[in-house]
Amino acid sequence: MPYQASYVARIREKIGHDTLLVMPTIDVVIEKDNQLMLIYNRDFKGWAFPGGYVEPEMSWQENASREAFEEAGVVVDPNRLQLIGAASGPNFQAKYANGDTTQLFTNVFLATDVQSESQNIDMTEIDQKKWMSKEALKTANLTFSGRAVYEIYRQYQRTQQAQSLKI
Repeated sequence: MPYQASYVARIREKIGHDTLLVMPTIDVVIEKDNQLMLIYNRDFKGWAFPGGYVEPEMSWQENASREAFEEAGVVVDPNRLQLIGAASGPNFQAKYANGDTTQLFTNVFLATDVQSESQNIDMTEIDQKKWMSKEALKTANLTFSGRAVYEIYRQYQRTQQAQSLKI
Protein backbone atom coordinates (compact mmCIF):
# COMPACT_ATOMS: atom_id res chain seq x y z
CA MET A 1 0.00 0.00 0.00
CA PRO A 2 1.51 3.37 -0.92
CA TYR A 3 2.42 5.49 2.10
CA GLN A 4 -0.10 8.22 1.23
CA ALA A 5 -3.02 5.82 1.75
CA SER A 6 -1.58 4.08 4.82
CA TYR A 7 -2.61 4.05 8.44
CA VAL A 8 0.71 5.68 9.39
CA ALA A 9 0.12 8.57 6.98
CA ARG A 10 -3.30 9.17 8.55
CA ILE A 11 -1.76 9.20 12.04
CA ARG A 12 0.99 11.61 10.94
CA GLU A 13 -1.66 13.98 9.53
CA LYS A 14 -3.15 14.22 13.02
CA ILE A 15 -0.02 14.30 15.21
CA GLY A 16 2.51 15.87 12.90
CA HIS A 17 6.10 14.83 12.36
CA ASP A 18 7.80 15.84 15.63
CA THR A 19 6.60 12.89 17.73
CA LEU A 20 8.30 9.50 17.98
CA LEU A 21 5.64 7.14 16.69
CA VAL A 22 5.46 3.64 18.22
CA MET A 23 4.31 1.15 15.57
CA PRO A 24 3.79 -2.57 15.19
CA THR A 25 5.45 -3.91 12.04
CA ILE A 26 6.01 -7.22 10.31
CA ASP A 27 8.78 -8.75 8.26
CA VAL A 28 8.57 -11.96 6.28
CA VAL A 29 11.45 -14.26 5.42
CA ILE A 30 10.50 -16.05 2.21
CA GLU A 31 12.53 -19.19 1.59
CA LYS A 32 12.52 -21.13 -1.68
CA ASP A 33 15.09 -23.56 -3.09
CA ASN A 34 17.52 -22.69 -0.26
CA GLN A 35 17.42 -19.00 -1.18
CA LEU A 36 15.80 -16.02 0.54
CA MET A 37 13.82 -13.20 -1.07
CA LEU A 38 15.18 -9.72 -0.43
CA ILE A 39 14.06 -6.31 -1.60
CA TYR A 40 16.18 -3.19 -2.07
CA ASN A 41 14.64 -0.41 0.05
CA ARG A 42 15.58 3.01 -1.31
CA ASP A 43 14.61 4.85 1.91
CA PHE A 44 17.30 2.94 3.83
CA LYS A 45 19.68 2.27 0.93
CA GLY A 46 20.03 -1.45 1.49
CA TRP A 47 18.60 -4.92 1.20
CA ALA A 48 15.82 -5.99 3.54
CA PHE A 49 13.14 -8.61 3.86
CA PRO A 50 9.64 -7.69 2.70
CA GLY A 51 7.81 -5.99 5.53
CA GLY A 52 6.20 -2.86 6.81
CA TYR A 53 3.67 -1.29 9.09
CA VAL A 54 0.68 -3.25 10.28
CA GLU A 55 -2.64 -2.09 8.88
CA PRO A 56 -5.25 -2.34 11.67
CA GLU A 57 -7.96 -4.11 9.67
CA MET A 58 -5.72 -7.15 9.08
CA SER A 59 -4.16 -9.86 11.26
CA TRP A 60 -0.38 -10.16 11.69
CA GLN A 61 -0.32 -12.96 9.12
CA GLU A 62 -2.54 -11.11 6.63
CA ASN A 63 -0.22 -8.10 6.88
CA ALA A 64 2.82 -10.30 6.27
CA SER A 65 1.17 -11.89 3.24
CA ARG A 66 0.17 -8.45 1.91
CA GLU A 67 3.73 -7.10 2.26
CA ALA A 68 5.23 -10.19 0.60
CA PHE A 69 3.03 -9.56 -2.42
CA GLU A 70 3.36 -5.75 -2.55
CA GLU A 71 7.12 -5.57 -2.07
CA ALA A 72 8.30 -8.83 -3.61
CA GLY A 73 5.47 -9.98 -5.87
CA VAL A 74 5.34 -13.25 -3.94
CA VAL A 75 2.01 -14.83 -3.00
CA VAL A 76 2.05 -16.73 0.29
CA ASP A 77 -0.89 -18.14 2.22
CA PRO A 78 -1.26 -16.18 5.49
CA ASN A 79 -2.48 -19.36 7.20
CA ARG A 80 0.81 -21.12 6.43
CA LEU A 81 3.13 -18.44 7.82
CA GLN A 82 5.12 -19.34 10.90
CA LEU A 83 6.05 -16.82 13.59
CA ILE A 84 9.80 -17.18 14.10
CA GLY A 85 10.56 -14.18 16.27
CA ALA A 86 10.21 -10.59 17.31
CA ALA A 87 12.51 -7.57 17.40
CA SER A 88 12.28 -4.42 19.49
CA GLY A 89 14.36 -2.18 21.66
CA PRO A 90 15.43 1.42 22.09
CA ASN A 91 17.72 1.29 19.04
CA PHE A 92 15.21 -0.36 16.71
CA GLN A 93 14.01 2.85 15.09
CA ALA A 94 13.33 3.86 11.51
CA LYS A 95 14.53 7.38 10.70
CA TYR A 96 13.18 8.76 7.44
CA ALA A 97 14.54 11.51 5.21
CA ASN A 98 11.56 13.77 6.03
CA GLY A 99 12.52 13.71 9.73
CA ASP A 100 9.94 11.16 10.90
CA THR A 101 11.18 8.65 13.46
CA THR A 102 9.31 5.47 14.30
CA GLN A 103 9.98 3.04 17.14
CA LEU A 104 9.44 -0.43 15.69
CA PHE A 105 8.02 -3.53 17.37
CA THR A 106 8.32 -6.26 14.75
CA ASN A 107 6.99 -9.78 14.41
CA VAL A 108 8.94 -11.91 11.94
CA PHE A 109 7.25 -14.65 9.93
CA LEU A 110 8.69 -17.45 7.80
CA ALA A 111 7.12 -18.48 4.49
CA THR A 112 8.37 -21.69 2.89
CA ASP A 113 5.41 -22.35 0.60
CA VAL A 114 5.45 -19.86 -2.31
CA GLN A 115 2.20 -20.11 -4.24
CA SER A 116 3.24 -17.86 -7.12
CA GLU A 117 5.53 -14.99 -8.01
CA SER A 118 5.06 -11.90 -10.13
CA GLN A 119 7.68 -9.43 -11.28
CA ASN A 120 5.37 -6.53 -10.29
CA ILE A 121 6.42 -4.80 -7.08
CA ASP A 122 5.52 -1.55 -5.29
CA MET A 123 8.05 0.81 -6.86
CA THR A 124 7.17 3.69 -4.49
CA GLU A 125 9.79 2.47 -2.00
CA ILE A 126 11.34 -0.67 -3.48
CA ASP A 127 13.90 -0.50 -6.29
CA GLN A 128 14.30 -4.22 -6.94
CA LYS A 129 13.86 -7.72 -5.58
CA LYS A 130 16.26 -10.63 -5.63
CA TRP A 131 16.54 -14.23 -4.46
CA MET A 132 19.82 -14.53 -2.53
CA SER A 133 21.71 -17.50 -1.24
CA LYS A 134 22.46 -17.58 2.47
CA GLU A 135 26.14 -17.28 1.56
CA ALA A 136 25.53 -14.09 -0.45
CA LEU A 137 23.52 -12.65 2.44
CA LYS A 138 26.60 -12.72 4.67
CA THR A 139 28.17 -9.91 2.64
CA ALA A 140 25.04 -8.12 1.37
CA ASN A 141 24.44 -4.49 2.35
CA LEU A 142 21.51 -5.11 4.70
CA THR A 143 19.42 -2.36 6.27
CA PHE A 144 19.21 -2.15 10.07
CA SER A 145 15.97 -4.14 10.00
CA GLY A 146 17.36 -6.57 7.43
CA ARG A 147 20.24 -7.42 9.79
CA ALA A 148 17.84 -7.93 12.72
CA VAL A 149 15.48 -10.14 10.73
CA TYR A 150 18.35 -12.19 9.31
CA GLU A 151 19.71 -12.74 12.83
CA ILE A 152 16.29 -13.90 14.03
CA TYR A 153 16.09 -16.27 11.05
CA ARG A 154 19.60 -17.68 11.70
CA GLN A 155 18.85 -18.24 15.39
CA TYR A 156 15.53 -19.85 14.52
CA GLN A 157 17.28 -22.18 12.05
CA ARG A 158 19.64 -23.32 14.83
CA THR A 159 17.00 -23.80 17.56
CA GLN A 160 13.65 -24.24 15.76
CA GLN A 161 12.19 -21.93 18.41
CA ALA A 162 10.85 -18.40 18.06
CA GLN A 163 13.43 -15.76 18.96
CA SER A 164 13.17 -12.43 20.76
CA LEU A 165 15.84 -9.93 19.75
CA LYS A 166 16.42 -6.75 21.76
CA ILE A 167 18.18 -4.08 19.75
